[in-house]
Amino acid sequence: MAKKPLTVTYKPYLLPSDFSEMDAFIEKNKTIMTEQVVSSIEYAIEKKLEIVEVFKFKKSDFVITLSHETFEQNLENVYNYYISTEKYELCARVKKIEEKLKTVLYNLNSHEKK
Repeated sequence: MAKKPLTVTYKPYLLPSDFSEMDAFIEKNKTIMTEQVVSSIEYAIEKKLEIVEVFKFKKSDFVITLSHETFEQNLENVYNYYISTEKYELCARVKKIEEKLKTVLYNLNSHEKK
């Protein structure tokens, strides 16, 4: 019997819509939020998306998105955050995704030159 292909489910991370709650929420969940950025970029690379929703706000239609032009800079920012907070165990995943991104960009650029 053939195995069904794995389907990756992805959802933007839900943030409080009340501004007064936001600072405390971010401070408490900063590592989770940075992991959401990394996961969003990884998902976008795998699905060849030009833009990806990262965060949504409760009781609101507003979303925070990242475009493919910002993936590299966001990964670098997350990596620097992990280094500064000594979360070294999370750095390897960021570097792995950076390599995937470089490969995709290289292949894209090579294809465009032909």
